[in-house]
Order: sequence, then C-alpha cells, then structure tokens
Amino acid sequence: MKRHSIRFKFFAAISAVAVVFIGVLLLLNLFLYDDYYLMTRRAELRKTYESIQRVYTGDITDITETLDALENRNAVRLAIVTKSGIIYTPSGSLDSAPISPHSNASGSDAAYPTPQAPYLDRFSGKEQPYRIFDVLFSAIRTVDFSQLDESRYQFSTIALTDNEQYLCLTGVIGEKDADLLVAYMPYAFIEQNSTFTLLFLLIAGGCALVICIICGYFISRQFTRPLITMGAIANNMSRLDFTEKYEGNETDEIGQLGQSLNRLSAYLEQSIGELQQSNEQLAQEIEEKQRIDDMRREFIVNVSHELKTPIAVIQGYAEGLQLGVADDPEDRKFYCDTITDEADHMNKLVMQLLNLSKLELGAEQTYVDDVDLHSLCADAVRKTAVLCNSRGLTVGYAHTDATVHTDGDMLEQVLMNYLSNAIRYTADGGHIELSAVNTATGIRLCVFNEGDGLPEEELPKVWEKFYRTDRARSRENGGTGIGLSLVRAIAETLHGACGAENTEGGIIFWFEIPNAEE
Repeated sequence: MKRHSIRFKFFAAISAVAVVFIGVLLLLNLFLYDDYYLMTRRAELRKTYESIQRVYTGDITDITETLDALENRNAVRLAIVTKSGIIYTPSGSLDSAPISPHSNASGSDAAYPTPQAPYLDRFSGKEQPYRIFDVLFSAIRTVDFSQLDESRYQFSTIALTDNEQYLCLTGVIGEKDADLLVAYMPYAFIEQNSTFTLLFLLIAGGCALVICIICGYFISRQFTRPLITMGAIANNMSRLDFTEKYEGNETDEIGQLGQSLNRLSAYLEQSIGELQQSNEQLAQEIEEKQRIDDMRREFIVNVSHELKTPIAVIQGYAEGLQLGVADDPEDRKFYCDTITDEADHMNKLVMQLLNLSKLELGAEQTYVDDVDLHSLCADAVRKTAVLCNSRGLTVGYAHTDATVHTDGDMLEQVLMNYLSNAIRYTADGGHIELSAVNTATGIRLCVFNEGDGLPEEELPKVWEKFYRTDRARSRENGGTGIGLSLVRAIAETLHGACGAENTEGGIIFWFEIPNAEE
C-alpha cells in the first residue's frame, strides 16, 4: 500500500475541506435560498403592514412620507384603496366614480354582500392600461373577505395576463377597518436576486477554493518544520542542554518520534541532573571540610603564635629566678612583674577567645537597658587617661549626648577595643575624637584617631581573627589580634553593624546600634 508523505496528506486534507465547505454552501443556496428569501420578504411585507396600520388614521396625507420611506427602504410597492373610490400610492392618487362601499349591485345595503364588488368596480376595464389597476384588481379578487376580519391581512400570489407574478399582502387598515392596504413586490425581483446571489457565491466560492489550495500548499511545506525542530533539540541534547522540548501533539510518525525524543531528553536530564547534584554536594562537602580544616589550622597557628612569646618570656624569666640570675630585690621584682604581665596577656587572650566563641555560637546572653553614651565615653576616657597622658594624647567626647537601648557591657567592650586601638596607633601628641551620629537605622558611635589610615583593600580584612598588617596588631603594640573580630561578633549579636573608613587626617572606626523596637 502506497504511503503518502505528510506534506501531501496535509495538502489533500485542506483541499478536501475547502471543496466540501464550498459545495455545501452551493447546495444550500440552490435548494433553500429561494424559500428562505421568500420567507424574509413575507416578514418585510408583514412589518410594513404593521407599521402603516399603527400610524394610519384615515387621512392619507398624514402618512405620505411614511409610505414613501417604506417603499424605498423595503423595495416594495404600496397602495391604499378606500371604499369611497380613491386609490392612493406614494406617487399620487387615482379617482373613480364613487359607489357606496356598503352597497352591492342591486343597491341594497349590506356589510359586503358581494365583498369584491365595491373595489372591483373601480378597476373594470382598466387592468390592461394601468399596471397598478391590474395588480390591485388581481390582489383584491383573491382576498377572502370573510376571514379578513379575524386575520386582518392575507398573503397571495397573483399572475397577470403577461405571466408576471407578484407576492402580495392585502390587509384592512384605518378606523373601523374601512380601507385596504395592498403591499406587493414582483417575483422577478426575487428570482433575479437569487440568481445574482448564486452567481456571486459561485465566483466567491471559486476564489476561496483557489486561495485555500494555495494556502494549503504553503502550509503543507511548513508542516515539515517539526522535523527541523526535533533536529535542533537533538543537537542541544548532545551539548547537555535539555531545556527545549518538542511541543507537537501529532499522532503520526512525527508525533511519535517527538514524544520519544521528549522521553529520552527527560530521562537523560534526570540522570545527568542527579549526577551533577551528587557531584555538587560532594564538592560542597569537600570545600566545607577544607574550609573548616583551614580555619582550624589557622586558628591553631595564630593561637600558638600568640601564646608562644609570652610562654617563652615566662619560661626564661622563671629559669633566671631559679638560677639566681637576679640577686638583688629590684631585679627579682622586675622578673616577677614581667612574668605577671605576660600571664595577664595570656589570660586576656584566652578570655577574649572564650567570649568570641560564645558570641559566634549564640551562647552569650544579652541584657538590654538604656545606656547613656556620654557617661560610657567618659568612663572609657577615664580608664585610659594614664596611657593617653604618658604619650601626650588628647581625647574629646563632647558630641556623645545620646541614649541607646542595648547591652551596656557589650557596648563597653566595643568602645574599649576601639579606644585602645586608637591610642595604640596614634602618634605621640595626636588627637582622638569620640562622637555619636544619628542615622536612618539607629545611632552610630564613632572613634576617630589621627594617622595615615589603612589601605582600602585591607579595611574589610581587619575584622578577621589574628589578621595582621605591617603596621598594625604587632606584639610590641600590645594587641591580641582578635579585638576587632570580637567587635564584629558583638555587632551580629546585637543586630547592629560595624565598619572602618579612611577620612581626612586619620581613620574612623564606627559601631551602629539599631533603633529600639517599639
């Protein structure tokens, strides 16, 4: 059995649908259009009769414009026939000898004893000279006046002597239904309209068929695009890109191939995704383990470095005392003071490490209260006055009038760390300034000290544990190397922030206390 290509099947289907659709239209027009059009014309005649009946009161002059408009709009001809002998049309009126509309040929009065006589007598001998008389005569002659009182109008089809046919509506109008309305239209007009409609439908149908065939040809060419799409999807799959899917829903071979390609893509994506996820998780675990190992080694090295010197000093001076190197009391006091200082340094380092560990683990409890910054700064300046006076340093704290809601002990640790660093790295005779500044998120406590500042690339690093520069945190200056790390941990605990900025003539270390929650 011969298999046709997809393009041919698609083209044939479009052409077949077009032919069937146009054929159905032609058959409906050929067999049903006349009846449908005649029904619509009857409806138009009925609406015309009802419109005239509503406005006609017996005076023909009152509805002249109405009749003329209805004739032009509905393509019908209208005539009003009165029993007094007047025939009125929109183009004029025709008179005939008056005969009593309620008398028959014998002269006896009766209500339509011979119903057609009062009207037919007006047209006797005039059917041929006047087409309107012929139409009206034939129309009235076909009316059954005995049923007109109940139905009020009747339809009829009349044929004149020249075989011309008319569709007529005859109905009573006016006061006491004294007059007749005859509305008619020629069948020739209906047949002509039907012929024109059929001819136009044939032309339009032919054009539509040609257009459908042309469109079907081009559409069938596009029908092969799914194959191109699937080729592109396969190329992407070879590059491990599974984002594109075949969206077609065909049930033929192309559709089956597309669905198979989608299933293959989904399976490969899932398998490779799981493999990549496992690799990423393994890499993260290795990286995290490496980071922890590096931090552990770095911490051990730093702590060992910090403790090595004081231990060596203590050991050396202790051995000197044992060997009796210091004979006089002053030498022994110097040795003992040195051992005590180094022990204090070690104790301070260990305590700071413990506090830092508690803060980083979230184990440190906070006690929030209102803290007067001015009093806090005054106490810090008083505690460090000896160090400042020995080096000729001046410390100002006039601009610290503010009250914050925070943990006072932690804030004091921050201030003492900042102030100690400022004293340590300010040249003799220099100036240190403490201040408090309002910000959008809280109050910022600032410590400024004169000097050259730090390189910009080193400012983020000074908050790391045991970070050292060539000019900071050396043992000779007395630092432990974790003071600023402790400040950063306190900032995280109090939901605040800390930072350092180089400024003109020195450097500023700041600590921001957030606004108290209402």
